[in-house]
Amino acid sequence: MTDELDEALDLGLETEPKHPVFAEYFTDPIYDDPANEFAPFGNDEGADVLTIWTERAEELDETTTVRALLEDGEADPDDTWLAEDDDVDTAMFAVGAAFTLLRLTGRIDDEGTRLALRGLDVLEGFYEPITEVQCMRADLIAFTKRSAVPPA
Repeated sequence: MTDELDEALDLGLETEPKHPVFAEYFTDPIYDDPANEFAPFGNDEGADVLTIWTERAEELDETTTVRALLEDGEADPDDTWLAEDDDVDTAMFAVGAAFTLLRLTGRIDDEGTRLALRGLDVLEGFYEPITEVQCMRADLIAFTKRSAVPPA
């Protein structure tokens, strides 16, 4: 087995089922990439959030927020959270938590979407344009627009 495949298996990216809504809307390979630092679960922060909440998935329901995942894990967001444009680790926690909630529940709260988008802005502001960040931003915006449309 390759090191990347071993990492994917360790993270459960290949063995854990994704919520069907997540699987439908987030199809780019970055969402299953455990080795790409700019993928939501390829960095230490995103991988940690996914690992913790995959083990605690039964605690997640339709009221769970990205903030709840962060407060109960490695980070504690407050009013100044992500205020600094160079806080890359915090940004990666925000992005990891947002995509973890999406992956496990197929939904995301409005504040969580804002935290994720701000995290993506911080990453791109620090590193310059990043293809993976642009993909996650476009997918997240498209998802929130589609999920906000009431059924016909």
